[in-house]
Amino acid sequence: MSPNTLYIILAFLLTLGTVVVIHELGHFLFCKLFGVYVKTFSIGIGPKLLKKRWGETEYTISAIPFGGYVKMAGEGMMEEIQDTGTWEGRKYPLGTEEGNKEAAGIDADIPPERLFFNRPAHERLLVFIAGPLFNLVLAYLVFTGLILSQGLTFDPVTEIGQVRTGSAAAEAGLRQGDVITAVNGTEVTSWDEAWLALMVTDPDQEERPEGNIVTLQRDGALLEIALPLQGEGGLQYNDLESANTTIGRVQTGGLADELGLRQGDIITSVQDTMVHSFGMIAGIINQRPGMETHLTWVRDGQAMSGVVIPEDHEVAPGVTKGRIFIESMKESRKVGLFEGLALGYRQTSFTVKYILQSLWDLVSRKLGLGSVGGPLRIGQAAGDMLRWGFDRLLNFIAFFSVNLFLLNLLPIPVLDGGHVLFLLVEVARGGKPVPERIQAIATQLGLIILLLFMTFVFFWDIWKVSGH
Repeated sequence: MSPNTLYIILAFLLTLGTVVVIHELGHFLFCKLFGVYVKTFSIGIGPKLLKKRWGETEYTISAIPFGGYVKMAGEGMMEEIQDTGTWEGRKYPLGTEEGNKEAAGIDADIPPERLFFNRPAHERLLVFIAGPLFNLVLAYLVFTGLILSQGLTFDPVTEIGQVRTGSAAAEAGLRQGDVITAVNGTEVTSWDEAWLALMVTDPDQEERPEGNIVTLQRDGALLEIALPLQGEGGLQYNDLESANTTIGRVQTGGLADELGLRQGDIITSVQDTMVHSFGMIAGIINQRPGMETHLTWVRDGQAMSGVVIPEDHEVAPGVTKGRIFIESMKESRKVGLFEGLALGYRQTSFTVKYILQSLWDLVSRKLGLGSVGGPLRIGQAAGDMLRWGFDRLLNFIAFFSVNLFLLNLLPIPVLDGGHVLFLLVEVARGGKPVPERIQAIATQLGLIILLLFMTFVFFWDIWKVSGH
């Protein structure tokens, strides 16, 4: 087994295991809070491989590692579904006279107040949504923890490495090699500070219609240049790039790693073209998938060189570029507790909005079904993140946990959102539950649709992972 395969398997198990355990733990803890009798806590679905009973609950690891469940006494149709494929199914199907008698006999020795369907509607609602909410909380804690432990990263360079030809910055007179020292009279010490000052429109811009005043150091002299504000005819995101060609991270086992590139190396040319920014490096490599590409770099004052063949790597649905898997050097600054908490909230909110937008693009057909990733591509992505570093895997776990939070709240029978829908209908009907037969039909349809979708995604995964 190759090291890359080991990374994929380990990262996949860590990702799925973490989000599933946290999700089911949410359901489980709220069951305990409200006194609901929990029969089974399972990680995975299908046949039970390992099981151990503590108290009234059987804890199991099941054969199929895609999801899990908490089986509650008095759950009705969901108990039937959860038993499917575990070799512990009932003799008679729920909804028939024999099946209802059998189900009643199974829970006969459990106090009625501990049966799930006897709990108040608001308690059942909280049990249903606790799993997804725990996934959201997990994401927030991971994002916040990473920010507090690592700080905020930034590009420490303020020298301009590239000015896009024909851009507003070029027409204003900015040149490669200029060092930005201040924007509108405020000193800047990093590219991030300079860029934020340039890109954020000043609320008092009427008083300076000439735009941002950029103070530069050029050939030992200071000069000021007026740069148009962001917007039509003004500064655009890709107009300027920093003069940073120093390598930061190198993906373990990636092409750059195999070539011998290391953190701190300074790339000087790619395919005999002198490079002055990481954007220039990426611009050449992105266009050369499958082609031999010559690189030169400097390490501790010594010139080195080598040849690499960039991998044709999918960077967006249907979009591939040449990649050798390196990143530019960054520095970091520590943040305080309250700033870290606020930034963690901002990152979580951004992720929720991003995934919602992606779901909407999928529904509105701006994105095709091919953009959906199944277990193989999730494992592949998780493995890639682990090869960048364990912190990147944690970031991916947080992102995946937000995915699970949102997808589980979709109003589809079988998912938590479907249970919530049935409960809301029950409340609207004055406390009269949706008939078991209707729930059974809706749940079976939802399960069939979900299985068909999972089958499509699984085979699409195989198609994509095999190189198509």
